[in-house]
Amino acid sequence: MIKVSVAGASGYSGIYLIHALSLRPDVSFSALTSKTFSGKRLSEVFPLFAKPALKKNPVSEIKLSLFDSDAISAASDAVFFCLPHGESSKLIPDIINKNGKIRVIDIGADFRFDSLKIYEEFYGAHNSSEELNSKFVYGLSDIFSDKIKNSQFVANPGCYPTGALLPVLPLVLRNAADFTSPVIIDSLSGISGAGRGLKLSNLFCEAENSARAYNVWSHRHLPEIGEKVSGAFLNSGSPQGITPNVIFTPHVIPAARGILTTIYIKLKDGISEDLIYGIYKDFYGESPFVSILENIGDCDIKNVIYSNNCHIAFEAGKKDNKRILKIVSAIDNLGKGASLQAVQNMNLMFNLEQDFGMPEYSPFP
Repeated sequence: MIKVSVAGASGYSGIYLIHALSLRPDVSFSALTSKTFSGKRLSEVFPLFAKPALKKNPVSEIKLSLFDSDAISAASDAVFFCLPHGESSKLIPDIINKNGKIRVIDIGADFRFDSLKIYEEFYGAHNSSEELNSKFVYGLSDIFSDKIKNSQFVANPGCYPTGALLPVLPLVLRNAADFTSPVIIDSLSGISGAGRGLKLSNLFCEAENSARAYNVWSHRHLPEIGEKVSGAFLNSGSPQGITPNVIFTPHVIPAARGILTTIYIKLKDGISEDLIYGIYKDFYGESPFVSILENIGDCDIKNVIYSNNCHIAFEAGKKDNKRILKIVSAIDNLGKGASLQAVQNMNLMFNLEQDFGMPEYSPFP
């Protein structure tokens, strides 16, 4: 039995994580924390947990509590942090000082960056040390699974970076991309990507029948994508003197969840569609979650929401644009982009199959 605590249980990522883990007979909950709903039963705040189907792993009577590092460190094998940026880095050092073997998966942004300087430029002062930050492995499960298996600390990627990096990194690592031109990334996200906090632009009357770009040069996921692309570029043995330039534009669409990402990338001479397919097959042929589709039109968030799946399709240009590759990916921002990728990372950390106990649900039609 894996004893799990969830800090920040009442946010979208926290509650979806609890739902996924509550279906597993090998997981028990030690603590579920929430400042807003402390003292209330989980099913009182979220009636979905009153379902009879959850009797195999009853969680409806668990009371949400304030964060207690002593109790959590003493009773947990793993802790998931589903907190706003800046919060988990305050709490994690105390937890690991009290339990040196506890596994930590941070769904927030605090430990995603190799460089704390980049983090602080976009998020503000970091609340932990360079030493602890260096111990965290970037939890893009389908790319870095070997590192995750051997790690005690995993930083879950952001939702936009997950949808962008899964298609891009294999091409960078296999030296297929020509970085004399920028990588252009446009992403369309459901409203849940903004979290549960009240915001005027996310109200139904404001968001319905609408689509808008936002933070077009300053979104906090841009440096995360850029750092990982640059790191992969350096690890690919590419020549010095060229720095990848990533241009990222996020958009909000009137959907509850899901991210559709379109990527424009220049290919090196001699890189064919068949070679691109071979690169993806090499990276994802054994992945239970990443699928390469034949038609871009089949990349649809409808086909991936409520799952940990990522669908990728691509098409090279013709004639004058034959070196331009368009790639489309689709993920669920709360699934593959947050909670279910965190479960995948937990499975890797506990030497389980990546898809062990992973819930599947098709919303079609």
